[in-house]
Amino acid sequence: TQLAVGVSKPYTYILGGDWQMDSIKKEEMGKSAVKAGLWYTIGNIALKGCAFLTLPVFTRLLSTSDFGVYNAYIAYEQIFTAILGVGFYGTIKNAKLDFKENFKKYLSSIVFLSVLIFIFITAAANVAYPIYCNELDFSRFVTNCLLFQSFGAYMLYLYGVKLNAEFRYRSFLIMSSINVLGNTVLSIILILFVFPNERYLGRILGSAIPLIGIGVALCFLIWRNGRTLYNKAYWKYGLAIGLPLLPHVISQSLLSQVDRIMIKDMVGSSEAGIYSYIYTICTILYIVGNSMENAWSPWVFYTLDSGDKKRIERAGKDYVMVFALLTIGFFCVMPEVTKIMAGSNYWGGISLIIPLTFGNFFVFMYGLPVNIEYYHKKTGFISLGTILAAGLNAVLNYFGIILFGYQVAAYTTFLSYGMLFLFHWFIANKYGVSELYSFKFLLNRTALVLILGFVVLLTDGFMVFNFILRYMLIILILIWFYKHRQMLVGALKRR
Repeated sequence: TQLAVGVSKPYTYILGGDWQMDSIKKEEMGKSAVKAGLWYTIGNIALKGCAFLTLPVFTRLLSTSDFGVYNAYIAYEQIFTAILGVGFYGTIKNAKLDFKENFKKYLSSIVFLSVLIFIFITAAANVAYPIYCNELDFSRFVTNCLLFQSFGAYMLYLYGVKLNAEFRYRSFLIMSSINVLGNTVLSIILILFVFPNERYLGRILGSAIPLIGIGVALCFLIWRNGRTLYNKAYWKYGLAIGLPLLPHVISQSLLSQVDRIMIKDMVGSSEAGIYSYIYTICTILYIVGNSMENAWSPWVFYTLDSGDKKRIERAGKDYVMVFALLTIGFFCVMPEVTKIMAGSNYWGGISLIIPLTFGNFFVFMYGLPVNIEYYHKKTGFISLGTILAAGLNAVLNYFGIILFGYQVAAYTTFLSYGMLFLFHWFIANKYGVSELYSFKFLLNRTALVLILGFVVLLTDGFMVFNFILRYMLIILILIWFYKHRQMLVGALKRR
């Protein structure tokens, strides 16, 4: 059945299906994926690092309560971004291959569908506002800012996935730089000069306005290039792949954001602010892992398509080992960094660094089997695992916060991501993940991270010993990287 012009096999002509290209072209695309992915990783880390460096500014401009309100707002933004996106971002890599020269038309069409969905949700949210306003605890104005910002964030992410699929890392970094710089500068101006008595509002509007502007600009750019608003075949394709991903995307957002929302509602804005600060500090490791994954996954797709599984197995060990050592180095150095980045009113959450770091390690780890599920288009399993993990996290949070205080949320998140990794591993086993990654090797590296992390955490009361231990580990990690520098560079060249 013809789905669209130039597409004869709509649901099998996807990565992992019967897509064919000659070996030379595959090798060239693989090299392009690695080069673009490597620069994407470096640039994204640098870009996010700039945002990270502004953290001391905002922790001093905002009280812990204001910081908590803002981060609850951002948590909702992540959730609404997932809802408004309808999983469409997950169709981009496949559609790029399926539609080829018609890809711009496809993208233009699903963006128009996204706008219609956004209009419907915004109208419904305003009509129903009196019902949920007390629970949400945001004014109607802030609620609408939240919706418009969420759509802008979705557009930025959707277009970023497109650029990544095309290996156009420079365009992505320029666009993201505009958002980061605009967000930072505008927020500071609004906090100091427009909303000095409602500083959280200045921070909210400072983050909303640039994203809304970027979202609108991207809509018109995509429509100008694609010149297609309605196409039944494109909509059917996007919904067929995207909708099964929607529960996964929403649950993933809940899994990563519900902690701050529950702490704010069950304990208070100030405690949510402290937790959010530590969570934000730990996000730098997530950014490193996510950037590495963005470099890794396109290469894995192309290499799987060429049938060279052994190549992935060899490279995978280096890939996992590097991130395991980065994780250990991260929780060793971050206590001092945390104190430098904020005043003493935020230091009460320093003990949460290690469990939150464990959570980010498992986020990285579960990406290994999930990529295999994506390759084989088993998105239903991806959704199921994330729903179960999000449900487990919410239940553990509720009872844990009541019994042990807000700090337990860091541990429940870590356990939930650990269960998510195991779930996806056993599912992906049916599709050959164990042929690519040794479970024994992954288990050993995970044990290394967890054991050293708990040793550092349990010796925290012995300040001198703990300090010496942490920096000895950092020195050993640096020595490992130095000794393996030629192997790592050689591995990148081979890939």
